[in-house]
Amino acid sequence: MNISRRAAAKGFLAAFAGGAGFGHGNPVSAADLRNAPQETLKTQVCVIGGGSGGTGAALAAARAGANVILLERESILGGTGTCAWVCVWQPIMGANGIPRDLHAVMKEDPSGVSDGDYARSGMAGRVKDGKWLPKNPGIVYEPRTFDYAAREMLEATGRCQTLLATTFCRARVDGDSIKTVEAWFAGKRLLIEADVFIDCTADGDVCADAGCEFHMGEDPRPLYDESSAPEQAAMSLNALTLCYRITDTGVPQKPYLPKGVKNGSCPLGACYTKMPNGDVVVNAVGMLKGNAILCMEHSRLMREAQRRVYAHFHSIQTESAGKTQWNTWTLSGIAPRIGVRETRRILGDYVLTENDCRGGLAKQSHKDIIAIADHAIDLHGKRGQHARLDGPYGIPYRCLLPKGVRNLMIASRAASFSHIAASSCRLQRTMMTLGQAAGNAVALAIKHRTDPRRIDVAELQARLQSQGVDITEPAGKAQVKG
Repeated sequence: MNISRRAAAKGFLAAFAGGAGFGHGNPVSAADLRNAPQETLKTQVCVIGGGSGGTGAALAAARAGANVILLERESILGGTGTCAWVCVWQPIMGANGIPRDLHAVMKEDPSGVSDGDYARSGMAGRVKDGKWLPKNPGIVYEPRTFDYAAREMLEATGRCQTLLATTFCRARVDGDSIKTVEAWFAGKRLLIEADVFIDCTADGDVCADAGCEFHMGEDPRPLYDESSAPEQAAMSLNALTLCYRITDTGVPQKPYLPKGVKNGSCPLGACYTKMPNGDVVVNAVGMLKGNAILCMEHSRLMREAQRRVYAHFHSIQTESAGKTQWNTWTLSGIAPRIGVRETRRILGDYVLTENDCRGGLAKQSHKDIIAIADHAIDLHGKRGQHARLDGPYGIPYRCLLPKGVRNLMIASRAASFSHIAASSCRLQRTMMTLGQAAGNAVALAIKHRTDPRRIDVAELQARLQSQGVDITEPAGKAQVKG
């Protein structure tokens, strides 16, 4: 569904989400900001959001010689991967730049990363001779390992100032440019002035506040001519999940269901991720309907999700298939943040669609591809769908350029994708690679004293390829078996 410009961003969404961001909301009132102590920081590049995309963007820009300030509302980097415990890199082609560098640092911690071979995890699978080849293993990591490794790499550049527990509040726009973003830290108002800004918030908060047009929910079929899209779009978001962690005690455990929690209130479908230390993180993929994030205050949403965690674990312990498998396991932790698969999608110079995903590189004519991916179309919403792809597709640079603001880029799951395409390319390593592209792009813009829309894309592509980023399908990949 199409939601346009600043009035909608301030009205419709504020009514549901309590401010610029989803879920957590914005606890800072206008009076608080006016009366708070103020500090102004100046830099060349300001990256807002320290998840996968933000980590890639800040590191790439700093490595390229730009001075960077990275803002992150949590106390650790990594976003959904570390705070929502979706701490597995699913097999995905194309992520051979910064994600591979980060993996090399994470592997230095003996208990921080699974034994998965990075090369084998670089491919989601392949149809060959009419048969689907076995899926390759993913890479599992401890959240603390990602955060520590990312901080080490950022600090090593000597050019990135990372501000944690710092909440973006608003963007100050003058004409077609952002001049300053306002942020909040420990009772202090921060004003960050920069030449270029990169929105790496999962929900496109900066773009929305700057007045960029965005879409939410399904897209009608006539809009992008997508074969799987409905004729009439509905506000239907991909499902939410609160992950939890279980530990094998070695002795039988009594199943526990708190009073007031309804048995069977959470669907049983789940992905089980074995952690490096033997624990298991459970991702009950259909735990909550995605629209809950629009109509429930965050504390109520978290509370309901916690109840469903207990219901889900109780069910897998007591159902016939799990009585033996899980009878010695205990609930050892619940993620501090809900895993959100979809909210806003910012309208950019190009919108990646289902046709790009299904057609693949062979049928794409884009001259500005800066990343490739091959993960399945994976929708958990009203019209669930899991459709594997025959091969990799390219993501154009134009998807990172929000319309209407000259010095702003976006590198997160809120970039310019259709509802269907976003379900395929939202994986962490792809987001990190988009961040790497954005970080290099803004560094080139600063170097050539222009804006990101006017850089030489061929120069950007050459730089990315020199850093290991795959822009075309690597030779021989189609013959690799899991």
